[in-house]
Amino acid sequence: MTWKEDAKKHFIECQPAEGCGFLVEKGGNEFFYPCKNIASHVEEEVTFAIDPLDYAACEDSGADILAIIHSHVEGNADPSEADIKNCKLYMTDWYIYSIQDDNWCFLETD
Repeated sequence: MTWKEDAKKHFIECQPAEGCGFLVEKGGNEFFYPCKNIASHVEEEVTFAIDPLDYAACEDSGADILAIIHSHVEGNADPSEADIKNCKLYMTDWYIYSIQDDNWCFLETD
């Protein structure tokens, strides 16, 4: 499976919440590193938040984080204002997957 296929599988399992994780590189291979979404789904501004324990475990694994990946459960894969703001804040590229449309958006950090 490709990292995109692994990510899609994880995102579908996370519904109705958004799924999240990292695109990482280790040993010359890219793969999806799934993470727990700890966001309160009552808040409309925050639809995903990566568990800090998952972030730490990913860092400890020796993998290089290439991008943050998350899903949009409803609607298209276009980045929200919060996605754009956070991509710039964390200075990391983002991939967004639309479960509804089965497509991807790549958001490159400036």
